[in-house]
Amino acid sequence: MPGFFERLAADERPIALDCDVAAGLWPSRADVDGSPEAIDAILRRGGIANALVASAQACWYDEAGGAEELQAWSQVHGWLRCNAVNLHDAIGIDDRLDAWLEDGVRAIRIGSTTQNVAPGRPGYQRIVDEAASRGMVMLVEGLFSQVHSFFRGKGAKVVFLDATYYEMADFLLVAQEEPGFVTSTRKMLGPDAFETVCGEVGASHLGFGSGSPLQDLEPTVWRLRDARLSPADFEAVAGGTLRSLLEPGS
Repeated sequence: MPGFFERLAADERPIALDCDVAAGLWPSRADVDGSPEAIDAILRRGGIANALVASAQACWYDEAGGAEELQAWSQVHGWLRCNAVNLHDAIGIDDRLDAWLEDGVRAIRIGSTTQNVAPGRPGYQRIVDEAASRGMVMLVEGLFSQVHSFFRGKGAKVVFLDATYYEMADFLLVAQEEPGFVTSTRKMLGPDAFETVCGEVGASHLGFGSGSPLQDLEPTVWRLRDARLSPADFEAVAGGTLRSLLEPGS
């Protein structure tokens, strides 16, 4: 009988979409290779077909330059784009979001941790309100307990990148009232976490995210492949949930 690692290595079920990838130089982790070629190699290693990618340059304040860089990379590599916003400059965000939507961008990254911006500041709230009103998917940094209240009651579509296993009970309570709230898998790695989320509120509230290249890929991939999920739930977590959120009008 094959062992644990042999079973995982033999598991060829595709992971259709990774919701949490940043390409480019991450200044605080200059030792990490975030080049487009390195990102593609990481995705291949994990059996991941595609990713929703943000530009590290944009995450670190250069919103316009990062969006332009990401557009060029995505044309070559086929990635889906997630434009990171500069939380220090919400003036004109409505026009910028409209331009991104017209260009096919359906998701934005709200990096309060990276940019050291407290959730709830006027600019932060304006960005959230404008994105929610347009049906854009928001990938949100920060502990779930500290950020969820700024997105509730808006019909918002939100992926909480940093929601942890220790916040799972709170997430489940809120998700019962917010159909568009999704937790990434990246920090939700405790015992039976994936099974519990799917069982309590459904696989539409859980999306695969690796945090590549800043976090090791294998723990998240292995946890998903080892989870006791139905084929339908696996497909949802492995990309279906996120693709549904990205559909216009969903």
